[in-house]
Amino acid sequence: MGPVINEAAALKLLAAQARLVASGASELVPLEHLRKGTGQVSPGILDVGEVGEPPDEEYFGPLLQVARFDDLHDAINRANATRYGLSAGLLGGRAEDFERFYSGIRAGIVNWNRPLTGASSEAPFGGVGSSGNHRPSAYYAADYCAYPVASLEAEVLALPETRLPGVEP
Repeated sequence: MGPVINEAAALKLLAAQARLVASGASELVPLEHLRKGTGQVSPGILDVGEVGEPPDEEYFGPLLQVARFDDLHDAINRANATRYGLSAGLLGGRAEDFERFYSGIRAGIVNWNRPLTGASSEAPFGGVGSSGNHRPSAYYAADYCAYPVASLEAEVLALPETRLPGVEP
């Protein structure tokens, strides 16, 4: 995991984590500031299932919020309860589940068993809420904006291959 842009951004992430924990989130893997004076942070994972109304904020760093649902409909409703709408994804499930998710989710990038963050260079970049490019902007916005959705899909969930420099497979 690389650094966030600067120390101020790292401190904002730590403050966001503290607010979520104070609201009832559980730290599964706490985000930590690794080196004072830098943007170096470790990834954090929070279980926000007990947070009644999580803040509707984007966190630009490795701070993952996890909530579990027994029903796909409830999960879609929770995911749509935001002013943002850049990306969403479903990990696992059947093709029918993904079709329900794809049809019900409000996001500009909707992936199945693929990375959930950001955009792919293989697809247009856009979003339907306060994130992404789906709103009036530059003259060439239509050239890089997707509406209503771009998608990367895989029927099987698999971790990406990782290779460490200098280490043979």
